[in-house]
Amino acid sequence: MEQLLHRVPSLGNAVLDRLCNGPEAFSPDCKWIVGETPEIRNYLVAAGMKTIGIAAAGGVGKATAELIVTGDTDFDMYELEVSRFLGLHNNRKFLRDRVREVPGLHYGIMYPFHEFQTSRNLRMSPVYTRMREAGAVFGQVMGYERPTWFDPNIIHDTENPHDWCTPYRMAYTNTFAKPPWFDCVAKEYEACRERVGLADYSSFTKIDLWSEGNEVVDALQYVCSNDVDVPVGSIIHTGMQNKHGGYENDCSLARLAENHYMMIAPTIQQTRCKVWLRKHLPPSVAMSDVTSMFTALCIMGPFTRTLLSELTDTDLHPRNFPFFTFKMLDVGLANGIRTMNLTHTGELGYVLYIPNEFALHVYSSLISAGEKYGITHAGHYATRSLRVEKFYAFWGQDLDTLTTPLECGRVWRVKFDKKMDFIGRDALLKQREEGVKRMYIHLVLEDHDSEIDLWPWGGEPIYRDGKYVGMTTTTGYGYTFKKQVCLGFIENTDSRGVKQTVTHDYVTSGHFEVDIAGIRYKASRYSKSAKIRGNLFRE
Repeated sequence: MEQLLHRVPSLGNAVLDRLCNGPEAFSPDCKWIVGETPEIRNYLVAAGMKTIGIAAAGGVGKATAELIVTGDTDFDMYELEVSRFLGLHNNRKFLRDRVREVPGLHYGIMYPFHEFQTSRNLRMSPVYTRMREAGAVFGQVMGYERPTWFDPNIIHDTENPHDWCTPYRMAYTNTFAKPPWFDCVAKEYEACRERVGLADYSSFTKIDLWSEGNEVVDALQYVCSNDVDVPVGSIIHTGMQNKHGGYENDCSLARLAENHYMMIAPTIQQTRCKVWLRKHLPPSVAMSDVTSMFTALCIMGPFTRTLLSELTDTDLHPRNFPFFTFKMLDVGLANGIRTMNLTHTGELGYVLYIPNEFALHVYSSLISAGEKYGITHAGHYATRSLRVEKFYAFWGQDLDTLTTPLECGRVWRVKFDKKMDFIGRDALLKQREEGVKRMYIHLVLEDHDSEIDLWPWGGEPIYRDGKYVGMTTTTGYGYTFKKQVCLGFIENTDSRGVKQTVTHDYVTSGHFEVDIAGIRYKASRYSKSAKIRGNLFRE
């Protein structure tokens, strides 16, 4: 009340005639819930308006009407979709805990990477306790506790049992400038680039797809824009496009057998991708969500092949196990480890999908064998920095249902000439002929001081030759560049407000700036990944 009177002093003379209380709806993440439910087709929801339902009625009503009539909207709806949740978000105890916290956030300052404090320690990988002992500071995604960074200075109280209702340490940023985790992440980043880093990828969505005959191959050829009919043991990175060519999913498919694939998708896609697949897969194709069956550990860095070779009898030489391929390995004393030669960060390395009963054994074996290589735990913030520097787009942050492969530089992953038609092919062919009206670019800030200036955190305006042309999507500090890196989309709008084609020359001929809190910073621009040299981290 004191702050309210400070803002509106005249309220001090107002007479309080009546105080009204009433129920209001808040969602578990303090965002609206709009769209079709995953369980029931053609059943639409518009709820969780969090006290601003009247103000939001026009937009929510328009979007709901469009979904009823056409099945989609003219803007990306993921952050409002029902499919951003899992069944656990319907647990009444979960909701009672979480929704007590949510109303206070409605008008609060939302610092970068905000983490909820309630309804925690729900989904934990088998190596959670080992990560905690290593100093993990945890964030939560789809109910999963995920290490964000590791603080080696954490002192564990071994005499007092840990309250398992909350993580030992919860991630925080609490600033719009240089974050408190900067130095810890720098050490993790360096290990991933120069030695060996180990990251827990267990929260990734994992789906098995198979059939008795070739039905699964034909079905995936239809829903994927890349050619998935590749030799057994190959991995394909592909988009799943909608009829407009936009990304409904961005995933990796490992062909385990002639009629068996494993799909790896972003954590936030666990419900959403299954909804999309159910709409398009025939009954003859089986689908199983195996996310909770496997612990996923990623080892990355120049010594990973040498390290893993000490734990397996399989020849890991690139001639036998090349990049973007899959093998079933024995690791230590464990067998049946689904191993993929990729890292999702651009670094050399492997992701091991380990049956949960073997997870602690494989983890301990990696840590023990990796000690002489300087193995270091790496959290989500370090792997995020690696992929931002490498210009890797991520679904839900850079890619969405309106973004096409031609706009984000991934047209080479679209196989227009494969024998089978795929969803979105006609729209992409039309766009290829007409040219793109927006383009994904890589910017490096040149005159920004990361020690004292406010940082970019996403959503900053981008200017070309003084004219507003777009906004950043993902940003991060580039520990190799020693500069801020911004990814985002730009457009080319003429004086009449009509969007024109964005060409390579349009990108390279302009002078770019990024606006952070009203201050514009010069930016070097790239339409593809800037070259990162080895050992540039060292001065």
